[in-house]
Amino acid sequence: MAQGFFGFPLAPQQDNLEPIEQLGRSLFNDTNLSVPAGQGCVTCHAPEAGFTSPNLFVNLLWGPHFGAIPNRFGSRKPPSAAYAGDSGNLTYVGPDPFAVDWEGGMFWDGRATGFFPMYPESDNSPEYDPLAEQALGPFLNPLEQNVPNKRAVVRKVFFSRYRQLFLSVWGPDSLDFQDEETVEKAYDQIVKSIAAFERSSEVNPFTSKFDAWLAGDAELTEQEKLGLWLFENPFGAPSLLSEEDQEKFEEIADHGKGRCGVCHPSNPREVNGETLPPLFTDFAYHNIGIPKNPDNPFYFMPPRFNPDRRNFVDRGLAGTLEKFFLAQQTDPALNPLNKVLTQQDVEDAEGRHRTPTLRNVNLRPFPSFTKAYGHNGVFKSMEEIVHFYNARDVPGEFDEPEVPVNLTQGIVGDLGMTKDEELAIVAFLATLSDGYEPPPEDDFEFPFPLPFPFPFPFPF
Repeated sequence: MAQGFFGFPLAPQQDNLEPIEQLGRSLFNDTNLSVPAGQGCVTCHAPEAGFTSPNLFVNLLWGPHFGAIPNRFGSRKPPSAAYAGDSGNLTYVGPDPFAVDWEGGMFWDGRATGFFPMYPESDNSPEYDPLAEQALGPFLNPLEQNVPNKRAVVRKVFFSRYRQLFLSVWGPDSLDFQDEETVEKAYDQIVKSIAAFERSSEVNPFTSKFDAWLAGDAELTEQEKLGLWLFENPFGAPSLLSEEDQEKFEEIADHGKGRCGVCHPSNPREVNGETLPPLFTDFAYHNIGIPKNPDNPFYFMPPRFNPDRRNFVDRGLAGTLEKFFLAQQTDPALNPLNKVLTQQDVEDAEGRHRTPTLRNVNLRPFPSFTKAYGHNGVFKSMEEIVHFYNARDVPGEFDEPEVPVNLTQGIVGDLGMTKDEELAIVAFLATLSDGYEPPPEDDFEFPFPLPFPFPFPFPF
């Protein structure tokens, strides 16, 4: 079995992937695709940690991950690379009573909008895919894989152990790194292959205890059921619990008291007439008031990477919209979004970050492994961030928000949950980890026939 960070086993690899998905897996796991070699997608998005950072020390000490050059850090922690393929393009969907005005796109700030034209496979019409567009960035980012240009990436793939697989998927001349046009196409084919893997059943297996419970193949504990009752969206969404459980929990706590399901929907989805499991994200952008992470190493990056140093403020979606707003002043066609942007749109997006999926949010290679939470990794446990959602507005509980405007109200802040209720939500979140296996049967059977009736007085 493949080994992950510190030798802990990786999630099992599937042998039924399509060739393009197998190629994407090879690219995703290739730590030679950086300068210097040593960092691949898997370095920051490992399956044993729910496709987030598998480095305990990074999570515990900082949150944001170092790049191929170890003293270079980005400003945010790695989000999960799993369950992201249904995000769609960055789209204006407002106005909304909870200020959910934008959804779709990739990255914490939505800058992979899905409007980047990818080379088509068969005709001259452009293709768009925010998941593939996201994969364009890390290779050439000096704070991540630090490869100087696309040609260098393609050249590395040309000399890789999976070269023949790439050629069989994309054609015999697809890795000619001496030809400029081929390099452009090959680079897009690389990231499209990675996106295909990230959409595969290996990365999105839906094998959690929650999924087994939905299918009637597992039972939730009373604490987990209470956690679901508190977690669900109370504004019209039906509870997944049985009527008997609902009546029981109505006497304990208000339905949806934690308000989690408003932004992390727990109900199955209807897609093209098919019922699919929930993804536990609305793919939208919110400012829940996360405070600054005082240990964020990005504050100490040189001015060419961070000119603001300790005064850096993570503007989230506003930074993305501002670039399109300014480009729009020169040429309206440079704004591909479905809305003509105004300065007010930019201001209304200050501090908003994309809702992460909660699938595998508590998956870790061993029980005491530390994971970082929040876009900047300031929280170090599930208990801490659930308490933050519950008590953000309680005086003295937490530091001031990094961006104190556009704060999400009504579903985060001072929800009045007890400690036991918070822990029930944490217990429910643990049921979203993939790789669930039913407990062994209680009845013990000897693996061989006994030569005498049982029980029998053993001579020892």
